[in-house]
Amino acid sequence: MANWKSSRDLKTVPLGPEAFAPTDQILVAWLSAAGFLLNIRGTIVMIDPLLMQGSEPGTGEIGLELAVDLPILANEVPRVDYVLYTHGDGDHMGIKTAWELSKKGAVFVGTYASYYKLTQNGIPPEQCRVCRYEEPFPLGEINLAITPCDHPWQLKDRKRGGPPFRYGDCCGYIFNTSEGRLFFPGDTRLMEEHLRIRDIHLLALDVSLDENHLTHRYAAVLANNLPDAWLLPLHYGTFVTDNPAHVGEPADAYAMISGSEQRGLMLNPGELFRFRKRV
Repeated sequence: MANWKSSRDLKTVPLGPEAFAPTDQILVAWLSAAGFLLNIRGTIVMIDPLLMQGSEPGTGEIGLELAVDLPILANEVPRVDYVLYTHGDGDHMGIKTAWELSKKGAVFVGTYASYYKLTQNGIPPEQCRVCRYEEPFPLGEINLAITPCDHPWQLKDRKRGGPPFRYGDCCGYIFNTSEGRLFFPGDTRLMEEHLRIRDIHLLALDVSLDENHLTHRYAAVLANNLPDAWLLPLHYGTFVTDNPAHVGEPADAYAMISGSEQRGLMLNPGELFRFRKRV
């Protein structure tokens, strides 16, 4: 088995100017939690960023104690073109982060449920765009595909969560680029639609333990169905908590995935990965 580090060994790498500079490559960074930064040949895209601190020292903006430092604060981001949200849960849609990134002129993309939450929290509607399953969504020269999710976590705690997410409230994204296809499924249980997806070259792999996510078992099923993809884990190592949605070890999921010794990544927050297809 590859010598993957434990989540306790993560060391944040501050995001510097290189991450936002013009490039002829695709750069990918895990921002901690469920967030990612993509620099796609100079177009800057963030997915589900949580990049502001909380009111108490050592906490993030959702109030949980941080186990790692943030690689950059939202107000320090030099530029961003698009901010994509998979859904409106607080650990994906940080409103303080969104406010700061809106000042950079970012265009915000998500389902109507995400659009509604953003605009109700003060993000200018003219900076927000709605995406829908199976409808093409161009991001400049990037062709974006929208994938379905099944994430009704509220059913187990209706008093706290309210009405469960319905079909169409949450989504995932596939970036179709000349260099390859990058898949960010979002928070979801495994769906039949996911198993029809092919030719993915990078997969953001949810390694949390929550039953309304993939869990390790179904993360492995999805990864084994996409044997050519680099694996980039999320939902681990960020918060000091026992909430199953935020804990899990990539190595435990990788142990069930074919070829994970060669394709399983475990980046530090802020560490840049120069994407290329696996040969």
